[in-house]
Amino acid sequence: MKTRKEVPDNQGLKSFVTRQKINIYSSFLKRVVQVQLLAFEDGKKVGKRGLLLLNDGQDLEKLELEKTLRQFAASGTTIPFIVVAISAGERKSEYGVSGSPDYLGRGNKAHLYEDFIIHELLPWIKSHTGHAYTPELTAFAGCSLGGLSALDVAISNPHHFGMVGVFSGSIWWRSKGYEEGYTDNDRIILSKLKELNLANHFRCWLMAGTNDEKNDRNRSGIIDAVEDTLDLFELLHKKMTTPIDRLTLRIIDGGNHNPATWASHFPDFLHTAFNKQMHPQHKKK
Repeated sequence: MKTRKEVPDNQGLKSFVTRQKINIYSSFLKRVVQVQLLAFEDGKKVGKRGLLLLNDGQDLEKLELEKTLRQFAASGTTIPFIVVAISAGERKSEYGVSGSPDYLGRGNKAHLYEDFIIHELLPWIKSHTGHAYTPELTAFAGCSLGGLSALDVAISNPHHFGMVGVFSGSIWWRSKGYEEGYTDNDRIILSKLKELNLANHFRCWLMAGTNDEKNDRNRSGIIDAVEDTLDLFELLHKKMTTPIDRLTLRIIDGGNHNPATWASHFPDFLHTAFNKQMHPQHKKK
């Protein structure tokens, strides 16, 4: 089902937001995956188009993304882009770090989810929308465990993704339990990142809230969610050639581990990902 919502326009060219719900069968996941396509267009047939994949697409309403896209369509501050929100299936099996389940065996299907994204969903999006999206204009985002998944897929596939948004990401995902002699070196995604070379076009937007949780495993006075995000930021900063232009950190005082907090900061992430200053329009040759 497709709906079209006109947006107030003061630029002489009508902009509009569209929304679709579509079911796609994945041969990798052996199930039907529901996706929602939310997009705004500016009526032009030429120029750059952005693409955002979003984990936990079942929370699309709570994240207020349709409202945000209407605002962007009216303001004209970003290039047109499409959000493909992917509803979660076996969340604790399919989300995680590809090929590296955690100490409880969770994330054992993360490699299949990555295969679905790369080999089924992205080709389908290109065919369905009629647009080819460059890595620089393709982003992946997620919240909590969905943020860990988005980060893993994005850094592992630089020929497809150039931007990732991690909202209260589960950077703690670990290969050992605390009672098994855990150290910070057992955080799976950080260990993987240490061995990777990041593409020059890669950009990352990180967010954590000071009320994300209460755990403080090393009694540093900083909750784990914030400390893990800071450690990720520092590692990315060291690996990036121009981090000042490509790495954003938001530690939200009073921010909670819930959609309300994440929704209030999605406009910031989307503007960082698709603003016109970063991606000036051009005509196709």
